[in-house]
Amino acid sequence: MINKDELEQLFKKMRKAGWNMEQALSWGYFFKHQSKEPLQQLANEFQQQGYDILEINQSYPDNMYWLQLEKIEQHSIDSLHARNQQLHELAQQYHIHAYDGMDVSPIDIE
Repeated sequence: MINKDELEQLFKKMRKAGWNMEQALSWGYFFKHQSKEPLQQLANEFQQQGYDILEINQSYPDNMYWLQLEKIEQHSIDSLHARNQQLHELAQQYHIHAYDGMDVSPIDIE
């Protein structure tokens, strides 16, 4: 699991690169499991909580399935740390192999 020190470094790099951390960003969250069905159940849970389900795909050569979620939200280091802990616990509750972390990108405005 991503620890708080790693998040502090992430936020520091993002600020240094000119990111405005006081606004909402597009946060992606990733889960992996050896079969698709538990990920689909988890995706249904997240959809009810306002997350966008981007994909559930099988990767090669390990044949693991990946669930990618996205939600536009603003985070502090503490709130993102709490979210990562919640997602890790939810993966355990659903017997998912792993919560595999997150990524972030600016919101595309078209």
